[in-house]
Amino acid sequence: MTIDEKRRQKKLAKKAAERKIKQIERRSLSTGGSPAVAAAFPIGDCLIPTNLFQKGLGNLVLTRVLSNGRVAVAAFLVDVFCLGVRDATYCEIPSEEFEWYRQEQQSQSPMTSTHPECLRKLVEGAVHYAQALGLAPHPDYAKASRLFGDIDAAACRVRYKFGSHGKPLYINGPHESPAQQRQIIDTLKRHVGEDGFEYICTTDHGQGAGDQQISTSYSQITHYAIIDAPPEGTPLAQLPESVQETVTQFYKGVLKKPRESIPHLLELIEQYPDLPQNYNYLQIAYKLIGDQENAQRVLQETLKRFPDYLFSWIAQADDCFQRGEIDRIPEIFKGQTDLGALYPHRKQFHISEVLNFSFIMARYFHAKGEKNKAEAYFKLMKQLDPTHKTTRRLDEILHPKPQRTRNWTRQPASPSDANH
Repeated sequence: MTIDEKRRQKKLAKKAAERKIKQIERRSLSTGGSPAVAAAFPIGDCLIPTNLFQKGLGNLVLTRVLSNGRVAVAAFLVDVFCLGVRDATYCEIPSEEFEWYRQEQQSQSPMTSTHPECLRKLVEGAVHYAQALGLAPHPDYAKASRLFGDIDAAACRVRYKFGSHGKPLYINGPHESPAQQRQIIDTLKRHVGEDGFEYICTTDHGQGAGDQQISTSYSQITHYAIIDAPPEGTPLAQLPESVQETVTQFYKGVLKKPRESIPHLLELIEQYPDLPQNYNYLQIAYKLIGDQENAQRVLQETLKRFPDYLFSWIAQADDCFQRGEIDRIPEIFKGQTDLGALYPHRKQFHISEVLNFSFIMARYFHAKGEKNKAEAYFKLMKQLDPTHKTTRRLDEILHPKPQRTRNWTRQPASPSDANH
């Protein structure tokens, strides 16, 4: 074959390939988009959240560039802690629309580019991890995954570890009903046993804002509601809503102007002597102005009047940390490390109770060298309120920066923000 003939054959092959691509594109557009067809086109973006293995959940995106300016997109909501692919979608959209989508994703959760082989390996690895736990991927995963085409996952040399601290950690999504949550938990129990996983479940089905319910388990399954209102049966819940609001908001004034707040707190105690919150606020105010003698006096009075009041126990535990007497903390909480076990008769806890109790427990286990247990409490706190001061402070304790490392077991403790 002459050189001219070779060139002619190459041109014919190129034209044939172009015709095939156009035929594929027309067929794709006429059928509304097929990932198997789009898989023949060049790979565009391969995006993965930078904090995927810290947060546990994030969108992974693969695109292929179609020849008409449109983009084939496969997006996978991947749960690397437990459920694998929780959601998946495939679509073909204009490139401008995808660029907007990418910017939106970046604003919500920073993303970085990765190799297509690694993206496929990560997605499929999460699916296999969940399947080993008896959990199937989202029904649309099968369709969206066809966009992978001939991408070779085996070519990726990165090793991905799934689960959280060696165990599955199930954190439910907003659209999972209590029955679906129970089904997932029961499936995990059958596959790995009651002690083989951890879970944090939040539900707000049919409830108002602020009535978020959360069930949490570490080594046992415990159920209680976590709410942003006075728990049923507490002295504060029995007062008019206007009084509840006054008492709840008064805490902010104590933090800003503790000295000025003391006379008003004494008046509130005289008016509402059966509200432990007022005593707690007074103890905090004395502590903030450096009057340790009166702070201890009020704490002891609170313990005497309200022997089962959680925030008095938390204040005692804070004192133990300051004195370096951390071995006394189990005694304060009657050997319990779970609120449901500590108060078996209660079915509701205020969010401030859970945050502050979890903070104390995490500090205790961290000091005792049981890092996994401390991290479990931290995960719960991040789920409840990632910006709360106790959550941020615990993050500094568990993950200190080298230049800021200090002996935190003896550092002054910030006052508990007890609302209930």
